[in-house]
Amino acid sequence: MKILFVDNEEDIVSLVEIALEIEDDIELTTATSGEAGLDLIDSREFDGFVFDLMMPEPDGRAMLSRVRGSKANGDKPVIMCTARAEASAADDLLRAGATEVIAKPFDPLSLARTIRQVIVAA
Repeated sequence: MKILFVDNEEDIVSLVEIALEIEDDIELTTATSGEAGLDLIDSREFDGFVFDLMMPEPDGRAMLSRVRGSKANGDKPVIMCTARAEASAADDLLRAGATEVIAKPFDPLSLARTIRQVIVAA
């Protein structure tokens, strides 16, 4: 499965790359800015997405909106990562079109399992 992971924190991107490179069924593409992520959404087809919510513009919400408006990717699952742990923030993201919301910090080693569960359920 082809996954796009976008987070402006390079350390987190590196951890996720290390954690997912051993997964034979996941082909990971990463970006360290919303702009780079938007370019990838517009130019490639993915099976799912993982976006950090709080990034410099465009933020994760803008990226979620772009995916939902994309002809090639509009129906694909989107997992949002946020440090805002209150239930209302997660509910708001789900209403905006997110498939799943996970709290930061998350365990990079369990991310593959979460991605598989979300994509299979979608």
